[in-house]
Amino acid sequence: MNALEIKNLTKSFPGFKLDDLNLTLPSGCIMGLIGENGAGKSTTIKLILDMIHKDEGSVIILGNDNQDRLQLVKEDIGVVLDEVGLPDCLTARHIGKVMSNIFHNWNDTEYKNLLDKFSLPDNKKFKEFSRGMKMKLAVHSICLILFHSFQFYSY
Repeated sequence: MNALEIKNLTKSFPGFKLDDLNLTLPSGCIMGLIGENGAGKSTTIKLILDMIHKDEGSVIILGNDNQDRLQLVKEDIGVVLDEVGLPDCLTARHIGKVMSNIFHNWNDTEYKNLLDKFSLPDNKKFKEFSRGMKMKLAVHSICLILFHSFQFYSY
């Protein structure tokens, strides 16, 4: 089974059209979208996550149409956007509590280990994190959600 299959995906906005996109991502692979501003990268991600509605085409995630059982499917995929999108007023500790109420396989002990390993303060407000710290928290939280327990290696 492929992790992602996009067939003939189309979305039109005034002045922009994502037209007839076809893409396959095999299971176990990581995908990044690279392109010029306005090429449709963000639109594609929003369509995959059903954040905006497609005009035509299909999006299949882990064998499921992206409009069926999407909440369950979102627990098995990871997406990191250019903005993390977490509330600025929360601390890393609060973010962990929120995640534990959203994701059934969240591991609070592993999350605390992650904060320690990457020197992310648990009592500092998210708005006070540097961009790099925000991205570390986002990427490693996704790993925790997807892999439940994981090992980081430094080279």
